[in-house]
Amino acid sequence: MDIAIHPIVLRVMDTLEKAGYRAFLVGGSIRDLLLNRQPKDWDVATDALPSTVRTLFERTVPTGEKYGTVTVIGEIPVEVTTFRQDGRYLDRRRPETVEFSSSIEEDLMRRDFTINALASTKDGHVVDCVGGLKDLEEHIIRSVGDPGERFREDALRMLRAHRLVAELGGGFRVEPRTLGAIADNAHLILHVSWERIRDELVRILMSDNPGVIRDLYHSRILGYILPEVAECYGFQQASRHHDKDVFEHTVVALESSPKKLRVRLAALLHDVGKPKTFTIGRDGEGHFYGHAEKSTEIAGEVLRRLRFDSQTVSSVCTLVREHMTRHARMGIKGLKRLVARVGKDLVDDLFDLQRADVKASGHPDDLSGVERLRAGVEKVLASGEPLTVKDLAVNGDDLIEWGMKEGKEVGRVLKAMLDRVLTEPSLNTREGLRSIYEEIRRGK
Repeated sequence: MDIAIHPIVLRVMDTLEKAGYRAFLVGGSIRDLLLNRQPKDWDVATDALPSTVRTLFERTVPTGEKYGTVTVIGEIPVEVTTFRQDGRYLDRRRPETVEFSSSIEEDLMRRDFTINALASTKDGHVVDCVGGLKDLEEHIIRSVGDPGERFREDALRMLRAHRLVAELGGGFRVEPRTLGAIADNAHLILHVSWERIRDELVRILMSDNPGVIRDLYHSRILGYILPEVAECYGFQQASRHHDKDVFEHTVVALESSPKKLRVRLAALLHDVGKPKTFTIGRDGEGHFYGHAEKSTEIAGEVLRRLRFDSQTVSSVCTLVREHMTRHARMGIKGLKRLVARVGKDLVDDLFDLQRADVKASGHPDDLSGVERLRAGVEKVLASGEPLTVKDLAVNGDDLIEWGMKEGKEVGRVLKAMLDRVLTEPSLNTREGLRSIYEEIRRGK
């Protein structure tokens, strides 16, 4: 086959072969090339031992030498792994032992899915001992060997199957036997670290097909990693404003969002509080009073469980909390307070989330509320008036110089100053803020 292997990778393979060893391009890199996609990573398999690989190349890093992997450092990194057979997976992540092999076929048989169990020589001869080429042609995700055994070895493979569907697109699907094994073994995902789950979930959310979240529900994985989202499935909204249940509304909002991680996370979690806040009015209309606040609380719990960094947690929770503000009729002061709460760097993300929310509603073309809010905020931003604590003419160091002790009280006083300045921008001078400071200190 005519496969466009990167010249640096070809050079690595050529070096191994000139030293008397075999070398194959393997895994996702050969899969992507056969799909005319640009590989994100380059992996080479060889019968050379890791210690030998290190001697053959000037710059290497032992990224997983216990498991046979050495990364060759150059213009692009190339992972070189010795052919191996895996022992038992006692921790459901990595084999307890590995046995190096001289057979590329044995190496391919230990891999997760058939489309990842392909190898190619540098001249394009493809080795396929598991039917990977046929599955690639038919756009099928199929486990190598017994799917239950593969998932019991490493439960993250269940989530990875769905991630491959999301990233590869083009009608790729998990074949029935593999899908059934995911449902049967879904509970094992709780043996996987939240960091690994998070990374796979992020790749699904940031793909061109984030609606694969639906598949996660049907294969039972979602109920274990995001039970708060799974609870929304089939939850009818009984509202003239919505023509979908909470789950489907959530997924369509996700699909309508731009590829920004914090926006997509917010779209996924913006309505998770609805099942907890549902009431029926006298007119039979469904209501979710306070759902934005409840969703914010739940979103924080979910994101912390998934080990997201504090900045991401804060940003996403802000977006979730404010996603309903398009319904508010705000004057200039209200708009200023909104920008102060959200932050200048997050307001565009808020509008992206609100547009996605509307597009997933029963009136997908009515963006008037979002556009009205956006126009108001743009007018406020164009005024150049102070809108955040950072815009104040003084900072925490000034307050300490004036006699305050370091601590949370400094932040509270700065926020109180901002509250006054939002109404009276002329007070945003060192003298004006000193007078506000003195008033606060006197308890006025």
